[in-house]
Amino acid sequence: MSPDDLVDTESPPEAIIVDCDLDEPPEKVWRALTQPELMAAWLAEGDIKPQVGHRFELKPETGPVECEVLKADPRRELRLSWRERDEAGELVDSEVTFVLTPTIDGGTRLRLVHDGFAHAGFLVMAIGRIVPRKPVRRLEWVLAWAA
Repeated sequence: MSPDDLVDTESPPEAIIVDCDLDEPPEKVWRALTQPELMAAWLAEGDIKPQVGHRFELKPETGPVECEVLKADPRRELRLSWRERDEAGELVDSEVTFVLTPTIDGGTRLRLVHDGFAHAGFLVMAIGRIVPRKPVRRLEWVLAWAA
């Protein structure tokens, strides 16, 4: 049995959902998601613009990801179409949604939903840069820079 035999290709794929609480307000988190130089510092280079219909390419080390902005509600929600190649070179289309919710203490609850795919891609690896396991210095630096 190979690892591919363990992937259920007949059922709808599951979403990856990550919730994390950040000390920074939604305005600052929004900038880290939508300004190219800030996004490059924590995810990958790309000419993102928070305008519905804007197409751009992210350039992570694992290979290009073609994106289109599907929804841009400032300081609330950013939804992107996401097209990348899996390990076998097959195109995988999915969507990535960032939902920002203000917290009572002035911070942000950030929910990341990666949905509509069968194989995990590079964003799954990048999630480790967001989810605090130990002090997340890189994300803290990006959020400080977004001030």
